[in-house]
Amino acid sequence: MAAGTGLTEAARPAREAGLAEEAGLAERAGLAGRADHQAEGAEWGGCRVGYLPQEVTFDPDQSVLEAYGEGYEDERRAKLLSTGLFRAHTLDQKVGTLSVGQQRRLALARLLARQYDLLLLDEPTNHLSPVLAEELERALDAYSGALVLVSHDRALVRRFRGAELELVGGRVR
Repeated sequence: MAAGTGLTEAARPAREAGLAEEAGLAERAGLAGRADHQAEGAEWGGCRVGYLPQEVTFDPDQSVLEAYGEGYEDERRAKLLSTGLFRAHTLDQKVGTLSVGQQRRLALARLLARQYDLLLLDEPTNHLSPVLAEELERALDAYSGALVLVSHDRALVRRFRGAELELVGGRVR
């Protein structure tokens, strides 16, 4: 990474995703201005795009399992546990009692549960302990679609297995 840029974007697989500058990442995907700061998806150029913003919020009175999604409870429970991001004893916990890092894991789990062609993750390791960051990496390793990460986390960037691109002066290098 070039000195002073502080931004690395990495894409997996080597599929054109229309990379954007840091400030334009959500705007280019049609996801900017979401007042509720939920991880959401949108159609963009015929591509289903999921977006994890830097800040996420949930209804604090919902349980983790309720906030995870719709459908039959047993199916949701099994699917959420299969991500490796939560343990069984935490699924009935109120979202309002979760740390910021745990809420980001919940937002990521929601994204991984849906069918997206591309995930845009804006600083996915913010507020995560090293253990939680490793769990996030394992969950992302299992994701088969295209992935764009915007991160200042040098450890994540070093361990990332995809192609790495840098933005310097608004240009991809």
